[in-house]
Amino acid sequence: MAILNPTRQKLIGNVAWLYALQGLNYVIPLAVLPYLVRVLGIERFGLLAFAQAFAQYFVMLSDYGFNLSATKQVARRRGSREDVSRLFWSVLFIKFALMLFGCLLLFVILAAVPRFRADSTVYVIAYVAVPGSILFPVWLFQGMEQMRYISIVNGGARLLSAMLLFIFVHHSSDYMLALAIQSGGILLAGMAALWTALSNFDIDFCWPSRADISQTLGDGWHLFVSSSATMLYANTGAFLVGVLAGNVQAGYFGAADKINRGIQGLLTPITQAVYPHVSLLAANSRDAALAFIRKSLIGIGLVSFLPSLLVLLLARPVALFVFGSITQDCVVTLRWMAMLPFVIAVSSVFAIQTMIPFGFERQLSRIYVVAGLGSLALSVPLILHYGAAGAGASVLAVEIFVDTAMWSVLRQHGVHVLRAEPVMARI
Repeated sequence: MAILNPTRQKLIGNVAWLYALQGLNYVIPLAVLPYLVRVLGIERFGLLAFAQAFAQYFVMLSDYGFNLSATKQVARRRGSREDVSRLFWSVLFIKFALMLFGCLLLFVILAAVPRFRADSTVYVIAYVAVPGSILFPVWLFQGMEQMRYISIVNGGARLLSAMLLFIFVHHSSDYMLALAIQSGGILLAGMAALWTALSNFDIDFCWPSRADISQTLGDGWHLFVSSSATMLYANTGAFLVGVLAGNVQAGYFGAADKINRGIQGLLTPITQAVYPHVSLLAANSRDAALAFIRKSLIGIGLVSFLPSLLVLLLARPVALFVFGSITQDCVVTLRWMAMLPFVIAVSSVFAIQTMIPFGFERQLSRIYVVAGLGSLALSVPLILHYGAAGAGASVLAVEIFVDTAMWSVLRQHGVHVLRAEPVMARI
Protein backbone atom coordinates (compact mmCIF):
# COMPACT_ATOMS: atom_id res chain seq x y z
CA MET A 1 0.00 0.00 0.00
CA ALA A 2 1.31 3.43 -1.01
CA ILE A 3 2.25 5.74 1.84
CA LEU A 4 1.07 9.32 1.51
CA ASN A 5 3.66 12.04 1.93
CA PRO A 6 3.10 14.30 4.98
CA THR A 7 1.90 17.28 2.90
CA ARG A 8 -0.73 15.26 1.02
CA GLN A 9 -1.72 13.49 4.23
CA LYS A 10 -2.24 16.84 5.93
CA LEU A 11 -4.37 18.06 3.02
CA ILE A 12 -6.59 14.98 3.12
CA GLY A 13 -6.87 15.30 6.89
CA ASN A 14 -7.97 18.92 6.59
CA VAL A 15 -10.63 18.04 4.02
CA ALA A 16 -11.87 15.14 6.14
CA TRP A 17 -12.03 17.30 9.26
CA LEU A 18 -13.96 19.98 7.44
CA TYR A 19 -16.43 17.52 5.93
CA ALA A 20 -16.95 15.82 9.28
CA LEU A 21 -18.16 19.08 10.82
CA GLN A 22 -18.96 21.40 7.91
CA GLY A 23 -22.33 19.73 7.45
CA LEU A 24 -23.55 21.63 10.49
CA ASN A 25 -22.71 24.91 8.79
CA TYR A 26 -24.95 24.24 5.81
CA VAL A 27 -27.48 21.61 6.83
CA ILE A 28 -28.61 23.73 9.78
CA PRO A 29 -29.43 26.88 7.75
CA LEU A 30 -31.27 24.75 5.18
CA ALA A 31 -33.26 23.11 7.99
CA VAL A 32 -34.08 26.50 9.52
CA LEU A 33 -35.02 28.11 6.18
CA PRO A 34 -38.52 26.56 5.74
CA TYR A 35 -39.33 27.26 9.38
CA LEU A 36 -38.42 30.95 9.15
CA VAL A 37 -40.28 31.44 5.86
CA ARG A 38 -43.46 29.93 7.32
CA VAL A 39 -43.25 31.63 10.74
CA LEU A 40 -42.15 35.10 9.63
CA GLY A 41 -44.00 35.17 6.32
CA ILE A 42 -42.35 35.82 2.98
CA GLU A 43 -42.46 39.64 3.35
CA ARG A 44 -40.72 39.76 6.75
CA PHE A 45 -38.29 37.05 5.64
CA GLY A 46 -37.57 39.19 2.58
CA LEU A 47 -36.85 42.21 4.79
CA LEU A 48 -34.30 40.17 6.75
CA ALA A 49 -32.73 38.85 3.53
CA PHE A 50 -32.49 42.44 2.29
CA ALA A 51 -30.90 43.67 5.55
CA GLN A 52 -28.41 40.80 5.60
CA ALA A 53 -27.46 41.47 1.98
CA PHE A 54 -26.94 45.14 2.89
CA ALA A 55 -24.72 44.16 5.84
CA GLN A 56 -22.59 42.03 3.52
CA TYR A 57 -21.32 45.18 1.81
CA PHE A 58 -19.78 46.22 5.12
CA VAL A 59 -18.41 42.72 5.67
CA MET A 60 -16.77 42.98 2.25
CA LEU A 61 -15.35 46.42 3.09
CA SER A 62 -13.77 45.21 6.33
CA ASP A 63 -12.53 41.95 4.81
CA TYR A 64 -10.51 43.87 2.18
CA GLY A 65 -9.70 40.61 0.38
CA PHE A 66 -7.64 39.35 3.33
CA ASN A 67 -9.32 35.95 3.31
CA LEU A 68 -7.31 35.32 0.15
CA SER A 69 -4.28 37.63 0.26
CA ALA A 70 -3.48 37.08 3.96
CA THR A 71 -4.08 33.33 3.61
CA LYS A 72 -1.43 33.16 0.91
CA GLN A 73 1.01 35.20 3.01
CA VAL A 74 0.46 33.05 6.12
CA ALA A 75 0.98 29.87 4.08
CA ARG A 76 4.33 31.18 2.86
CA ARG A 77 5.52 32.71 6.17
CA ARG A 78 4.21 30.26 8.74
CA GLY A 79 7.72 29.07 9.50
CA SER A 80 8.39 32.44 11.11
CA ARG A 81 6.46 33.20 14.31
CA GLU A 82 7.49 36.86 14.16
CA ASP A 83 6.30 37.33 10.56
CA VAL A 84 2.95 35.67 11.22
CA SER A 85 2.42 37.76 14.38
CA ARG A 86 3.16 41.01 12.53
CA LEU A 87 0.80 40.04 9.73
CA PHE A 88 -1.92 39.01 12.18
CA TRP A 89 -2.01 42.33 14.04
CA SER A 90 -1.68 44.35 10.83
CA VAL A 91 -4.71 42.62 9.32
CA LEU A 92 -6.74 42.97 12.52
CA PHE A 93 -5.84 46.67 12.85
CA ILE A 94 -6.90 47.41 9.27
CA LYS A 95 -10.12 45.42 9.63
CA PHE A 96 -11.14 47.33 12.77
CA ALA A 97 -10.36 50.67 11.13
CA LEU A 98 -12.52 49.73 8.13
CA MET A 99 -15.30 48.53 10.45
CA LEU A 100 -15.39 51.89 12.22
CA PHE A 101 -15.55 53.67 8.87
CA GLY A 102 -18.36 51.34 7.81
CA CYS A 103 -20.24 52.03 11.05
CA LEU A 104 -20.08 55.77 10.39
CA LEU A 105 -21.24 55.23 6.81
CA LEU A 106 -24.14 53.07 8.01
CA PHE A 107 -25.49 55.76 10.33
CA VAL A 108 -25.21 58.39 7.59
CA ILE A 109 -27.27 56.16 5.27
CA LEU A 110 -29.85 55.42 7.97
CA ALA A 111 -30.25 59.13 8.67
CA ALA A 112 -30.35 60.26 5.04
CA VAL A 113 -32.33 57.56 3.17
CA PRO A 114 -36.03 57.09 4.09
CA ARG A 115 -36.06 53.50 2.75
CA PHE A 116 -33.51 52.54 5.39
CA ARG A 117 -34.60 54.92 8.14
CA ALA A 118 -38.02 53.23 8.33
CA ASP A 119 -36.42 49.98 9.52
CA SER A 120 -33.20 51.36 10.98
CA THR A 121 -33.17 48.93 13.93
CA VAL A 122 -33.19 45.98 11.53
CA TYR A 123 -30.09 47.27 9.72
CA VAL A 124 -28.25 47.98 12.97
CA ILE A 125 -28.93 44.42 14.16
CA ALA A 126 -27.76 43.03 10.80
CA TYR A 127 -24.54 45.05 11.14
CA VAL A 128 -23.59 43.01 14.23
CA ALA A 129 -22.40 40.37 11.75
CA VAL A 130 -19.58 42.72 10.68
CA PRO A 131 -17.53 42.65 13.94
CA GLY A 132 -18.19 38.91 14.08
CA SER A 133 -16.66 38.52 10.64
CA ILE A 134 -13.68 40.70 11.60
CA LEU A 135 -12.89 38.70 14.73
CA PHE A 136 -12.99 35.35 12.90
CA PRO A 137 -9.48 34.94 11.38
CA VAL A 138 -10.44 32.43 8.69
CA TRP A 139 -7.37 33.50 6.73
CA LEU A 140 -5.07 32.50 9.62
CA PHE A 141 -6.62 29.05 10.04
CA GLN A 142 -6.46 28.44 6.29
CA GLY A 143 -2.88 29.64 5.97
CA MET A 144 -1.85 27.40 8.88
CA GLU A 145 -3.84 24.54 7.31
CA GLN A 146 -5.73 24.00 10.56
CA MET A 147 -9.25 24.13 9.15
CA ARG A 148 -10.83 21.94 11.81
CA TYR A 149 -11.02 25.00 14.06
CA ILE A 150 -13.18 26.80 11.48
CA SER A 151 -15.69 23.96 11.38
CA ILE A 152 -15.82 23.40 15.13
CA VAL A 153 -16.43 27.07 15.95
CA ASN A 154 -18.81 27.77 13.06
CA GLY A 155 -20.71 24.54 13.56
CA GLY A 156 -21.18 25.12 17.28
CA ALA A 157 -22.35 28.72 16.80
CA ARG A 158 -24.81 27.81 14.06
CA LEU A 159 -26.21 24.90 16.03
CA LEU A 160 -26.79 27.19 19.01
CA SER A 161 -28.41 29.83 16.78
CA ALA A 162 -30.73 27.24 15.21
CA MET A 163 -31.82 25.97 18.62
CA LEU A 164 -32.57 29.52 19.79
CA LEU A 165 -34.56 30.24 16.62
CA PHE A 166 -36.77 27.20 17.13
CA ILE A 167 -37.20 27.96 20.83
CA PHE A 168 -37.93 31.70 20.74
CA VAL A 169 -39.18 32.63 17.25
CA HIS A 170 -42.85 31.68 16.80
CA HIS A 171 -44.64 34.68 15.23
CA SER A 172 -44.05 37.14 12.40
CA SER A 173 -43.56 39.85 15.04
CA ASP A 174 -40.41 38.00 16.17
CA TYR A 175 -38.54 38.93 12.98
CA MET A 176 -36.07 41.25 14.73
CA LEU A 177 -35.37 38.60 17.36
CA ALA A 178 -34.70 36.10 14.55
CA LEU A 179 -32.21 38.49 12.97
CA ALA A 180 -30.57 39.21 16.35
CA ILE A 181 -30.07 35.49 16.98
CA GLN A 182 -28.46 34.99 13.56
CA SER A 183 -26.20 38.06 13.81
CA GLY A 184 -25.36 37.24 17.43
CA GLY A 185 -24.32 33.75 16.39
CA ILE A 186 -21.83 35.21 13.93
CA LEU A 187 -20.43 37.53 16.62
CA LEU A 188 -20.15 34.66 19.10
CA ALA A 189 -18.34 32.53 16.50
CA GLY A 190 -15.91 35.38 15.82
CA MET A 191 -15.07 35.84 19.49
CA ALA A 192 -14.56 32.10 19.99
CA ALA A 193 -12.42 31.86 16.85
CA LEU A 194 -10.18 34.76 17.90
CA TRP A 195 -9.61 33.17 21.31
CA THR A 196 -8.86 29.82 19.63
CA ALA A 197 -6.33 31.43 17.27
CA LEU A 198 -4.50 33.27 20.02
CA SER A 199 -4.43 30.12 22.16
CA ASN A 200 -3.13 27.73 19.53
CA PHE A 201 -0.80 29.62 17.18
CA ASP A 202 1.59 31.42 19.55
CA ILE A 203 0.73 34.87 18.23
CA ASP A 204 2.89 37.49 19.93
CA PHE A 205 1.36 40.93 20.38
CA CYS A 206 3.09 43.64 18.40
CA TRP A 207 1.75 47.04 17.46
CA PRO A 208 1.70 47.12 13.64
CA SER A 209 4.18 49.52 12.09
CA ARG A 210 3.29 51.92 9.31
CA ALA A 211 5.39 49.83 6.91
CA ASP A 212 3.56 46.62 7.90
CA ILE A 213 0.16 48.23 7.40
CA SER A 214 1.20 49.66 4.03
CA GLN A 215 2.55 46.29 2.88
CA THR A 216 -0.56 44.44 4.03
CA LEU A 217 -2.85 46.93 2.30
CA GLY A 218 -0.82 46.62 -0.88
CA ASP A 219 -0.96 42.82 -0.83
CA GLY A 220 -4.73 42.84 -0.53
CA TRP A 221 -5.60 45.72 -2.88
CA HIS A 222 -6.29 43.79 -6.09
CA LEU A 223 -8.24 41.13 -4.22
CA PHE A 224 -10.21 43.89 -2.46
CA VAL A 225 -11.12 45.30 -5.88
CA SER A 226 -12.04 41.78 -6.99
CA SER A 227 -14.22 41.07 -3.96
CA SER A 228 -15.87 44.50 -4.22
CA ALA A 229 -16.72 43.90 -7.86
CA THR A 230 -17.90 40.38 -7.04
CA MET A 231 -20.36 41.88 -4.57
CA LEU A 232 -21.97 43.79 -7.43
CA TYR A 233 -23.32 40.57 -8.90
CA ALA A 234 -22.97 37.89 -6.19
CA ASN A 235 -24.60 39.85 -3.35
CA THR A 236 -26.44 42.70 -5.05
CA GLY A 237 -29.20 40.37 -6.24
CA ALA A 238 -31.11 40.30 -2.95
CA PHE A 239 -30.33 43.98 -2.34
CA LEU A 240 -31.51 45.19 -5.76
CA VAL A 241 -34.59 42.96 -5.70
CA GLY A 242 -35.54 44.49 -2.34
CA VAL A 243 -35.04 48.03 -3.65
CA LEU A 244 -36.69 47.58 -7.06
CA ALA A 245 -39.30 44.85 -6.50
CA GLY A 246 -40.09 44.85 -2.78
CA ASN A 247 -39.61 42.54 0.18
CA VAL A 248 -41.77 39.68 -1.13
CA GLN A 249 -39.64 39.25 -4.26
CA ALA A 250 -36.52 39.69 -2.08
CA GLY A 251 -37.83 36.81 0.01
CA TYR A 252 -38.15 34.55 -3.03
CA PHE A 253 -34.65 35.44 -4.18
CA GLY A 254 -33.18 35.19 -0.68
CA ALA A 255 -34.63 31.70 -0.10
CA ALA A 256 -33.39 30.42 -3.47
CA ASP A 257 -29.99 31.97 -2.77
CA LYS A 258 -29.75 30.23 0.62
CA ILE A 259 -30.52 26.88 -1.01
CA ASN A 260 -27.76 27.42 -3.55
CA ARG A 261 -25.30 28.61 -0.93
CA GLY A 262 -26.06 25.47 1.03
CA ILE A 263 -25.10 23.38 -1.99
CA GLN A 264 -21.99 25.50 -2.56
CA GLY A 265 -21.10 24.82 1.05
CA LEU A 266 -20.48 21.20 0.09
CA LEU A 267 -17.41 22.49 -1.73
CA THR A 268 -16.18 24.88 0.96
CA PRO A 269 -14.07 22.25 2.79
CA ILE A 270 -12.23 21.41 -0.43
CA THR A 271 -11.65 25.06 -1.36
CA GLN A 272 -10.47 26.03 2.12
CA ALA A 273 -8.08 23.10 2.34
CA VAL A 274 -6.77 23.21 -1.22
CA TYR A 275 -6.00 26.94 -1.55
CA PRO A 276 -2.96 27.12 0.80
CA HIS A 277 -1.77 23.76 -0.56
CA VAL A 278 -1.87 25.02 -4.17
CA SER A 279 -0.20 28.29 -3.14
CA LEU A 280 2.77 26.30 -1.83
CA LEU A 281 2.83 24.05 -4.91
CA ALA A 282 2.74 27.04 -7.27
CA ALA A 283 5.65 28.65 -5.43
CA ASN A 284 7.77 25.53 -5.98
CA SER A 285 6.56 23.78 -9.14
CA ARG A 286 4.23 25.17 -11.81
CA ASP A 287 3.68 21.75 -13.40
CA ALA A 288 2.89 20.04 -10.09
CA ALA A 289 0.42 22.78 -9.21
CA LEU A 290 -1.34 22.52 -12.59
CA ALA A 291 -1.56 18.75 -12.39
CA PHE A 292 -3.17 19.06 -8.96
CA ILE A 293 -5.56 21.80 -10.18
CA ARG A 294 -6.78 19.65 -13.08
CA LYS A 295 -7.66 16.82 -10.69
CA SER A 296 -9.35 19.31 -8.39
CA LEU A 297 -11.42 20.72 -11.27
CA ILE A 298 -12.73 17.26 -12.19
CA GLY A 299 -13.58 16.38 -8.59
CA ILE A 300 -15.20 19.71 -7.74
CA GLY A 301 -17.09 19.75 -11.04
CA LEU A 302 -18.61 16.33 -10.40
CA VAL A 303 -19.49 17.07 -6.77
CA SER A 304 -21.27 20.31 -7.69
CA PHE A 305 -23.00 19.25 -10.92
CA LEU A 306 -25.24 16.52 -9.51
CA PRO A 307 -26.98 18.57 -6.76
CA SER A 308 -27.33 21.50 -9.17
CA LEU A 309 -29.05 19.25 -11.69
CA LEU A 310 -31.34 17.79 -9.02
CA VAL A 311 -32.50 21.27 -7.92
CA LEU A 312 -33.13 22.19 -11.56
CA LEU A 313 -35.23 19.07 -12.16
CA LEU A 314 -36.99 19.14 -8.78
CA ALA A 315 -37.54 22.89 -8.47
CA ARG A 316 -41.28 22.57 -7.89
CA PRO A 317 -41.20 20.11 -4.94
CA VAL A 318 -38.19 21.96 -3.47
CA ALA A 319 -40.13 25.24 -3.64
CA LEU A 320 -43.16 23.57 -2.02
CA PHE A 321 -40.97 22.30 0.83
CA VAL A 322 -39.32 25.69 1.45
CA PHE A 323 -42.27 28.05 0.99
CA GLY A 324 -45.15 25.79 2.01
CA SER A 325 -46.98 26.77 -1.17
CA ILE A 326 -46.00 27.20 -4.79
CA THR A 327 -46.01 30.40 -6.82
CA GLN A 328 -44.69 30.81 -10.33
CA ASP A 329 -42.14 33.38 -9.13
CA CYS A 330 -40.46 31.12 -6.58
CA VAL A 331 -40.27 28.10 -8.94
CA VAL A 332 -38.86 30.09 -11.87
CA THR A 333 -36.35 31.85 -9.62
CA LEU A 334 -35.14 28.54 -8.23
CA ARG A 335 -34.72 27.09 -11.73
CA TRP A 336 -32.70 30.05 -12.97
CA MET A 337 -30.36 29.75 -9.98
CA ALA A 338 -30.16 25.94 -9.84
CA MET A 339 -26.95 25.59 -11.87
CA LEU A 340 -25.12 28.35 -9.99
CA PRO A 341 -23.33 25.98 -7.57
CA PHE A 342 -21.73 24.17 -10.52
CA VAL A 343 -20.81 27.35 -12.41
CA ILE A 344 -19.41 29.00 -9.27
CA ALA A 345 -17.48 25.84 -8.38
CA VAL A 346 -15.67 26.00 -11.72
CA SER A 347 -14.89 29.69 -11.21
CA SER A 348 -13.49 28.94 -7.74
CA VAL A 349 -10.96 26.56 -9.31
CA PHE A 350 -10.02 29.11 -11.97
CA ALA A 351 -9.80 32.03 -9.51
CA ILE A 352 -8.83 30.80 -6.05
CA GLN A 353 -6.83 27.73 -6.99
CA THR A 354 -5.22 29.03 -10.19
CA MET A 355 -5.20 32.78 -10.88
CA ILE A 356 -4.31 33.89 -7.34
CA PRO A 357 -1.55 31.33 -6.64
CA PHE A 358 -0.07 32.02 -10.11
CA GLY A 359 -0.02 35.78 -9.52
CA PHE A 360 -2.88 36.90 -11.79
CA GLU A 361 -4.63 39.01 -9.14
CA ARG A 362 -4.68 42.10 -11.35
CA GLN A 363 -6.30 40.29 -14.28
CA LEU A 364 -8.76 38.67 -11.90
CA SER A 365 -9.79 42.04 -10.47
CA ARG A 366 -10.41 43.36 -13.99
CA ILE A 367 -12.67 40.42 -14.79
CA TYR A 368 -14.67 41.00 -11.62
CA VAL A 369 -14.96 44.75 -12.27
CA VAL A 370 -16.31 44.16 -15.78
CA ALA A 371 -18.66 41.46 -14.46
CA GLY A 372 -19.87 43.69 -11.63
CA LEU A 373 -20.63 46.65 -13.87
CA GLY A 374 -22.23 44.39 -16.46
CA SER A 375 -24.36 42.82 -13.76
CA LEU A 376 -25.78 46.17 -12.72
CA ALA A 377 -26.65 47.02 -16.32
CA LEU A 378 -28.30 43.63 -16.82
CA SER A 379 -29.98 43.22 -13.42
CA VAL A 380 -31.92 46.46 -13.21
CA PRO A 381 -34.14 45.96 -16.29
CA LEU A 382 -34.56 42.23 -15.62
CA ILE A 383 -35.61 42.82 -11.99
CA LEU A 384 -38.01 45.59 -12.99
CA HIS A 385 -39.72 43.29 -15.49
CA TYR A 386 -39.38 39.85 -13.85
CA GLY A 387 -38.59 40.45 -10.17
CA ALA A 388 -36.63 37.73 -8.38
CA ALA A 389 -36.54 35.51 -11.47
CA GLY A 390 -34.88 38.30 -13.44
CA ALA A 391 -32.22 38.63 -10.75
CA GLY A 392 -31.59 34.89 -10.87
CA ALA A 393 -31.19 34.95 -14.65
CA SER A 394 -28.80 37.90 -14.39
CA VAL A 395 -26.58 36.23 -11.78
CA LEU A 396 -26.37 33.03 -13.85
CA ALA A 397 -25.44 34.93 -17.03
CA VAL A 398 -22.73 36.93 -15.27
CA GLU A 399 -21.23 33.87 -13.56
CA ILE A 400 -20.99 32.09 -16.93
CA PHE A 401 -19.22 35.16 -18.34
CA VAL A 402 -16.78 35.11 -15.39
CA ASP A 403 -15.92 31.45 -16.01
CA THR A 404 -15.33 32.10 -19.70
CA ALA A 405 -13.20 35.20 -19.07
CA MET A 406 -11.00 33.44 -16.50
CA TRP A 407 -10.43 30.47 -18.80
CA SER A 408 -9.53 32.83 -21.64
CA VAL A 409 -7.02 34.85 -19.56
CA LEU A 410 -5.33 31.71 -18.23
CA ARG A 411 -5.11 30.25 -21.72
CA GLN A 412 -3.57 33.47 -23.08
CA HIS A 413 -0.86 33.25 -20.43
CA GLY A 414 -0.10 29.61 -21.20
CA VAL A 415 -1.83 28.18 -18.14
CA HIS A 416 -3.87 25.26 -19.48
CA VAL A 417 -6.25 24.16 -16.74
CA LEU A 418 -8.60 22.08 -18.87
CA ARG A 419 -5.90 20.01 -20.54
CA ALA A 420 -2.27 19.10 -20.01
CA GLU A 421 0.21 21.43 -21.69
CA PRO A 422 1.86 19.78 -24.72
CA VAL A 423 5.46 18.81 -24.13
CA MET A 424 6.62 20.62 -27.30
CA ALA A 425 5.04 23.85 -26.04
CA ARG A 426 7.51 23.95 -23.13
CA ILE A 427 10.59 23.44 -25.32
